[in-house]
Amino acid sequence: MLGVQAFFQSLSLTSASVLVAILSAVAALLVGRIGSAAGRWCAAALLPLVLSYCVYWIPVWLGADGDRAQYSAWELLGVGVPFLAGLVASCLVTLIVTRYAKRHA
Repeated sequence: MLGVQAFFQSLSLTSASVLVAILSAVAALLVGRIGSAAGRWCAAALLPLVLSYCVYWIPVWLGADGDRAQYSAWELLGVGVPFLAGLVASCLVTLIVTRYAKRHA
């Protein structure tokens, strides 16, 4: 458990953004099989938000030494930047999957 906590505490803003972008793109590929276009686009927007929130707060949930107030003070930046990176990746993959599905339908 300590290794997981140490891994997430060691993430910089850039590396957390890359991690969330990759996870969001993979999730968008998996969600691309949803029949509803509205469902795909909702998932493309919500999954990066959930992922970035979890990546930011996991050290606290696992009992990080840092103060919860310290994490709260940086939450907007720590969640917001990775969310934007994940949103871009997720939306691009969703757009590509949607266009591919239309061509092969």
